[in-house]
Amino acid sequence: MPASKSNPLSRKWLSRLGFLCVGLAGLAMVFNYAYLSIRHDMELITAKQPNVFEVFYQRARILAPAQLVQFIDRRDIKAPIFSEDNDALAYVYGYDLKTRARFAEIPILSPTSEPLGAYRYVLSYPEVINLYAILDDHRLLGMMANNRYLPRQLRSTNTMVDNIGPWLHYFGCDAFATTHTPCSTDEAQVSDIYTDSFTQLQTITMYSPFVLYDPSAREYRYGLTGIDIAIDTAFKDMLRPYDDANPTRTVISFDAVEPCRPYHICLSTPLLRTKAGADLYLKWSYSYGEFVRVVVIRSSAFQLYLIALLLLMLSWRPLSLRLLTLVHTDQLTGLPRRDVLDQTMLLDHNYLMILDIDNFKSINDRYGHAVGDIALTAFAHHLRSNMRKGDTAIRWGGEEFVVIYRGLDDEDAMWQVVTRLLTQPIAIPDLPAPITFSAGIIRIRDYLSVAEAVTLADELLYHVKQRGKHNIAYRQGLEIRLVKEPGAPQEAG
Repeated sequence: MPASKSNPLSRKWLSRLGFLCVGLAGLAMVFNYAYLSIRHDMELITAKQPNVFEVFYQRARILAPAQLVQFIDRRDIKAPIFSEDNDALAYVYGYDLKTRARFAEIPILSPTSEPLGAYRYVLSYPEVINLYAILDDHRLLGMMANNRYLPRQLRSTNTMVDNIGPWLHYFGCDAFATTHTPCSTDEAQVSDIYTDSFTQLQTITMYSPFVLYDPSAREYRYGLTGIDIAIDTAFKDMLRPYDDANPTRTVISFDAVEPCRPYHICLSTPLLRTKAGADLYLKWSYSYGEFVRVVVIRSSAFQLYLIALLLLMLSWRPLSLRLLTLVHTDQLTGLPRRDVLDQTMLLDHNYLMILDIDNFKSINDRYGHAVGDIALTAFAHHLRSNMRKGDTAIRWGGEEFVVIYRGLDDEDAMWQVVTRLLTQPIAIPDLPAPITFSAGIIRIRDYLSVAEAVTLADELLYHVKQRGKHNIAYRQGLEIRLVKEPGAPQEAG
């Protein structure tokens, strides 16, 4: 029969390993809670964000590009008289897109004496950087709140109307030349996010088409109204959502998928849908170190984890012993399993006995495995009922059991103890006859290993099987003797 093997790890190290596993599992739960909390916050923040494109589309409808054209064309003086106009409410400007030169810079000095009230109203929103109209005569006319952002010369990129995507979207079809109806029914077009050449701020522009008939010139004028929206201002609540736990990197993007930087935790959620039907996404990313420092450690879950860890440290030893007991307990009989018997436990006892239920295979074959399980349970109860404090019964495997005894000084004491097992019948209602067993018992010596002790006892058990079963064999000197029912004489084997 196979011998029991000693566990290579001591119970001390098993206890430490168990504590470490529980601690790591708790920490993983804290990390998961922190991640889910940040994602939940992200969804709440984006849900409360108003659709700035819808807001400014309504504002764009009140802008009248014809008024802007008339205001500049009818001014004789198209540049400020003084170098600084600190009291100006805004500045109207004009650029020739062909030459890229600025030809007008007109300060608005009074809120009542000047026109363009709708432009000033829209410009009063903190998110708005710039308002302008791009005309078919290659002019760029607009209004800004601060003239220090106005360059003397436009940059060479995207200064012709044919290079502007929304222009081609609305006016690039052949039918427009005859019908003067924009090629698309889209109410607005939104640009990609870019760095504004005037202010060097991260910007997104909403373009709306306009078509006008000029009675004096008897011709149609058309172009685009542009509203430059500052990303940092319009989405500040999402880019810097917390006082002290802000993401390492925040991005507003039209790209649904963006590679996550190495060693970062990345989150993404749809933010807004533009008038042109494109989705804008909010993306947060935390470096691992930043996530631990500003999210995990400051979370309420981490504080509860520390409290739970402290309580676990105080109660771990009895808890770990209980867990080890459960791990090493046979579920059917409630007895310890064979892996509990190591060398230390063996040498802490005086005698080892191995027992085998007689004719157990016949019980299973004739009455079924359910009755076999009942027989095993009844036999385990019989062992427990006839043991002293300090003795241990073990489910060794199948129908085999091992009992180790402590405090038996000689063979007479051993004989008195083990005789109890033979004198009391083991009867269950499902079997017509009591359960019997065969056993062999040896005295434990310091030089014996677990495997050697079990092998020696197993040889004595086999001796009983060969001599009628239902008995216990032990050695007395060089002889093998049998324990009989009370009153029966002992005899040599």
